[in-house]
Amino acid sequence: MKYKKSIALAACLVSMALITGCPDNKKSQNTTAGAAPDSLAGRSLSVSVGSGSPPFVSAGAYVFTPAGDGTSGTYQLQGSGGVQSNNGTYTYTKTGGSTGSLVETESVSGTVVNNTLSFQSASSGTIASSSPNKGGSQNGSFTLN
Repeated sequence: MKYKKSIALAACLVSMALITGCPDNKKSQNTTAGAAPDSLAGRSLSVSVGSGSPPFVSAGAYVFTPAGDGTSGTYQLQGSGGVQSNNGTYTYTKTGGSTGSLVETESVSGTVVNNTLSFQSASSGTIASSSPNKGGSQNGSFTLN
């Protein structure tokens, strides 16, 4: 009788495990990432540069302020600590649950800068930048204001 209860209890526990399933590690890993916004409308991006290779600088900061509908339009970039200020046009696209693509075209030089935004929270993350027509790269962290 004692063994029948043990077998019944074990069978019950196995059945519960099969019904509820095991945790999905991918879901638990994604809970720390933030959701990328659909647009940058009414927001600005404060960036702290962590590293860079020419023509990008390796230190400094800037604030990217878009105008338009938040997915395309014009922008102002106010640089400090070695980052040059500029302006031009941009396109922002949400590319995944926690990633976005921000493409800038500077009005004076025509330089194109491709930025990948990886959100760790709803308002902060990392940024990786490169230029297809000038070369170089830059990495840093950002806060979405």
